[in-house]
Amino acid sequence: MILDKDLEFHPTDPQAHNWAETNYFAFFIPEHAICGHLQALFRPNVGAVMSDVRIWRGLVGSPDDTWYISHHSYLPMPKSLREYSLANGLSVKALSPRDYRVDYTGVDNTSIHFDVRGIMEPYDTADPKMDPVTRKTKGDDWNFADAYNNHFDMSAHVTGEITVRGERFAVDCVQVMDHSWGPRTEVDLAAMMWLGATFDNNFAIHAFFPADPAETEILRPLAHGYVTENGEVRGLVRGQLHVTRLGYQPVAVVFDAEDETGRTYRLYGATIAGGPWPVYPNLDVGLALVRWTMGDKVGHGMAMENSSMVYRNPRGRGARYRPQPVPPPLG
Repeated sequence: MILDKDLEFHPTDPQAHNWAETNYFAFFIPEHAICGHLQALFRPNVGAVMSDVRIWRGLVGSPDDTWYISHHSYLPMPKSLREYSLANGLSVKALSPRDYRVDYTGVDNTSIHFDVRGIMEPYDTADPKMDPVTRKTKGDDWNFADAYNNHFDMSAHVTGEITVRGERFAVDCVQVMDHSWGPRTEVDLAAMMWLGATFDNNFAIHAFFPADPAETEILRPLAHGYVTENGEVRGLVRGQLHVTRLGYQPVAVVFDAEDETGRTYRLYGATIAGGPWPVYPNLDVGLALVRWTMGDKVGHGMAMENSSMVYRNPRGRGARYRPQPVPPPLG
C-alpha cells in the first residue's frame, strides 16, 4: 500500500550513488495527435536532478523532430519530494498519493499546467495484497529489474492546458502517472515495455513486461498490471504483447491480459504520435501515443519500450529479432 509518507524521499544507503527516485507525469490530446511528459529523476546521494520535458506532435523518427524538448541533467536537489520547484521551470505539489498539481514554464512561449486526480488508489506493485504476481511469488523471487521493485502506477484524470510555442490546447485525459525508488543504472537498465489504455474515463488497463526488442516481437511473462473499472481495481495475473516495431519504435501492439477474476481482454493498438526518447545517453526509449480498440470500444494511452545501447549492439547481445505470428488470445 502506498502511504502519505511515500510522497517524500525514501531512506537509503548514503553510499548508493545510483539510488534514484522518479516522478513521471504524462498527458495526451488524441484529436491533435499530441502527447508529452514531464519526468524528474532525483539522485539524493549525488545531489542532482535530471528532468526531461518533451512534447510530440504526430509520429516522428528522430529525436530532432520532437516538437518540444527541454532536458536538464544536473539540476540542484530540492529539500522535499512532496513539494518542489526545479531550476528548469517544473513545479510539483503532491496533495495526497492520489492528487497532484503540476506546473511548468519553459522556453519559446511553452508552458504546461494541469491537475492530476487518481481514479483509483496507487497500485503498489510490491504489495502482495494488491498485486497477484507479487502474491504468487511472495515478493522475493520476481526481480526482473531492481529499479522497478519499489514502484506504483496510478491511472489518473489529467485536466488543464498546454501552450507550445504560443499554441494553446486543453488537456482532458486519463493517463497513468508513476513513481519509482531504488537503484537505477544508466548503462544497462533492464529492457521493459510499459503501456496502458483508457476507455470512456471509467475503464483503464495498464501493465508492464520485461522486453527483448532485439530478439522477439512477443513479450511475456507479465511483470505487473491492473484493470480499473468504475473505481474497482483488479490485478492482472498474466498477459502477453505482440509488438510490431519500426526499428525500435513500437508502431502496433496486440495486448492480451487476464485479471484475477478470470476476465480476459484483447486490445489492438496503433501508434498515432511519439518517437525516440533518449532518456540517457546509454538508454533509448520508443515512446508512443496509441489508439486502442477493444471490441467496439475506442481508447487511447501511452506506451514506452526502453532498451540500452549495449543491448542493441549486435556484437554485444545478438542479432535482430525474427517476426513471429500473433499468438491466440488468452483463455
